Amino acid sequence: MKLPGDYAGLAQLEWLETNGLGGYAMGTVAGAATRGYHGLLVAAVRPPAERVLIVSGCDEWLTGKAAVFLSTHQYPGAVSPEGYRLLEAFHPVPFPTWIYRTPKHRVERRVLMVHGENTTVVRYRLLDGPGVRLAVRPFFVFRDHHQRRRADRGWWVAASRAGDAVHCAPSDGGIPASIYFRRGSYREEPLWFYRLEHLRELERGLPHEEDAFAPFVVELELATNRGADLILTTEQLPPSPADELEREELARRSRITASIPPDDEPAQALILAADQFLVVGTGGRHSVIAGYPWFTDWGRDTMISLSGLALATGQAELAVLILRDFAARLKGGLLPNRFPDQGEAPEYNTIDASLWFAVAVQRLWEAGVSVSDDLVEALEEIVRSYAGGTAFGIHEGPDGLVTGGAEGVALTWMDARVADGVVTPRRGKPVEINALWYNARMILADVLERRRRAPEAAELRTRAAKTRVAFLRAFPASGGGLADVIGPDGTPDRSVRPNQVFAASLPHALLTRPQAKAMLNLVTRHLVTPFGLRTLAPSDPRYLGRYAGDPRARDSAYHQGTAWPWLLGPYADALLYAEGGTVGVRRKVRELLRPVVGLLESGCLGQVPELADGDAPHAANGCPAQAWSVAEVLRVWLRVREPKRTPTRVSKSR
Repeated sequence: MKLPGDYAGLAQLEWLETNGLGGYAMGTVAGAATRGYHGLLVAAVRPPAERVLIVSGCDEWLTGKAAVFLSTHQYPGAVSPEGYRLLEAFHPVPFPTWIYRTPKHRVERRVLMVHGENTTVVRYRLLDGPGVRLAVRPFFVFRDHHQRRRADRGWWVAASRAGDAVHCAPSDGGIPASIYFRRGSYREEPLWFYRLEHLRELERGLPHEEDAFAPFVVELELATNRGADLILTTEQLPPSPADELEREELARRSRITASIPPDDEPAQALILAADQFLVVGTGGRHSVIAGYPWFTDWGRDTMISLSGLALATGQAELAVLILRDFAARLKGGLLPNRFPDQGEAPEYNTIDASLWFAVAVQRLWEAGVSVSDDLVEALEEIVRSYAGGTAFGIHEGPDGLVTGGAEGVALTWMDARVADGVVTPRRGKPVEINALWYNARMILADVLERRRRAPEAAELRTRAAKTRVAFLRAFPASGGGLADVIGPDGTPDRSVRPNQVFAASLPHALLTRPQAKAMLNLVTRHLVTPFGLRTLAPSDPRYLGRYAGDPRARDSAYHQGTAWPWLLGPYADALLYAEGGTVGVRRKVRELLRPVVGLLESGCLGQVPELADGDAPHAANGCPAQAWSVAEVLRVWLRVREPKRTPTRVSKSR
């Protein structure tokens, strides 16, 4: 890839490796840790949560008469050393790979994580030049990945060498780690590095300085075309050789992309991106990380993402496991919304996750997978609980519409909060919740009918029909759009928001095709940007077109104008429903997706971010790698991709 020529540009480009447990390694192409989450080894101690950042980075230099540094660090007002100036090339695929050129040498550096282990492999190879020694000084912080380490004389890392390993234990009794290496030497040289600066945290109004402890230096022998490796791990058993670990991971990733033609580069990249969010947790619990680096697994995000992450990538069995694991945690018809990072009890504070569960089950069946008894029972519990009433005042009213809400709680996906309350409370009857409610009943009816429970299915369809009549009476607004919420007092909120697209995008559309076209015309005029749908029309006085500043400023803009890539999925579904799946419409959808697909080559390379500014130039923003952004773009891209033509066979006459 073509690299920016300056430090600022290189520091904006990020890379990400994950391990299928919730652990990750992440950093910048420049080498400096611009986020407090950047590090070579972030271990999921209680997968997929309780993530501990162990090694935040390292100094790396070629030894000799004068040290030649390959590493780069940011301090207040200074960048030192400046190894980024030696960067000749960077390749994000198949693993983040740097090539540095010095007057005498070309050195390759590669980072990969081992799937299913809290293990990171850093590989060095001398491409050109005489043999040389490479010194590496790891920076240890051993702290929760949300926190920061500050120098404390009462805290240190005890390091001891045993054969090919250096065992490292923090003095406060946290999880230990080991670094394995061969063909090298080791020397103790304890140092503190002070005030390493994380510029991205400074921009976000968060603590942005950190200290790191470096107790030793490892010197590796590099010879032409013969590498040396460091393996960082929290695993108790010694790791396999680096060559073997890399070969196995390459083979695993090749299997994931095998079903996609090599020339469909966007799909290839999106499938690899999708793979990074699928995790197996403690006790074999299967789930989805909502976003890297700071989110854990969320029920709503998992249900929305599942079709794109697992089904679209041919991993239907994994989708079943995830749905079954979540179904086992139903409580009053509600799915857990968030699993906290430190192992606290999951939070049941969402009105839509359970309804998205129904949509995920429908798409599972559409993929040709049978729906197991426990998933059917979960669907029945959800419909029964929403109809009869459950937590947060969630219940079906006499008109067949679902209402819900509680003071100080945001139950829908528009869930931002500031110190003095919820930004978009949306109490009452939200439009997308009732579109999902109608679909949940219809989907359960479909399932029961296939199980020869026709009378129950017929009753569900009758009740769903009542919901549809009430919906079409309550929500239509002027200009062809739909009200966003019908308030507790019956007053419609006419804000132009994207939630109305779900009335035409879900498996069972509530709108007729002409109604859907009119609604989409309004949405297209006010909300569509190259990188997603705005959450509020720019004409609204509450509109905020920039997602920037401290946490309060960003949370205030989160759903008041910020554009979300994941919403392009339902928007495209609604477009295909309203206009038909003709070649022309499919081409139109592909062109709609191309700008957001282009984000794979900027920001966090190979990933799609959480959101973008509502105002031009619509800068990518928020969490740099978001599950539902990747999932929905991938799902629709595969749905509308151009079929490969089979060449016509022409018989030649003799």
